[in-house]
Amino acid sequence: MQRKTKKIVIIAMLVAFDVIFTRVLAVNIQMAKIGLGFAAVGVCAMLYGPLWAALCAALGDVVGALLFPTGAFFPGFTATAAVSGLIFGLFLYKQKPNLKHCFFAAFCDCALVTLLANTLMISWLYSPDFVPLLVTRSIEAGIMLVAETAVMAAIGTSDTLYGKILELRE
Repeated sequence: MQRKTKKIVIIAMLVAFDVIFTRVLAVNIQMAKIGLGFAAVGVCAMLYGPLWAALCAALGDVVGALLFPTGAFFPGFTATAAVSGLIFGLFLYKQKPNLKHCFFAAFCDCALVTLLANTLMISWLYSPDFVPLLVTRSIEAGIMLVAETAVMAAIGTSDTLYGKILELRE
């Protein structure tokens, strides 16, 4: 298989995993969503870097919104998904991720995207007051911080899993 074709196929599979883990297998409660879609984006970040991970996350959001709508499509959420992929790519690309890399990637993602940007988007879209919503969504951000750190560290520090990921890049 040619390199470009292989890359496109792998990214398409990661987008599909992102959609499944975010839209189908996630737990949705009121203004919070807890899922594992970040893992597919994180693997894309490890393989191809920040720009491809941002594209993977954005495509996952658009495809997920088209196939499994949970309200009106809002491009602001697609932009924040892309920022999330960019963050993972900046911390996880071209190095074997350790617990520190995974924690800082998860912390930046949870603080900047989940807590601030997505809360702001929800506030704009549905008009609840920002500060009470921020307090409520801090629980989701805390849960996701632990989940993202644990899952990405498990993938990055496992020689078997990380080795398989690197084999995909070749």
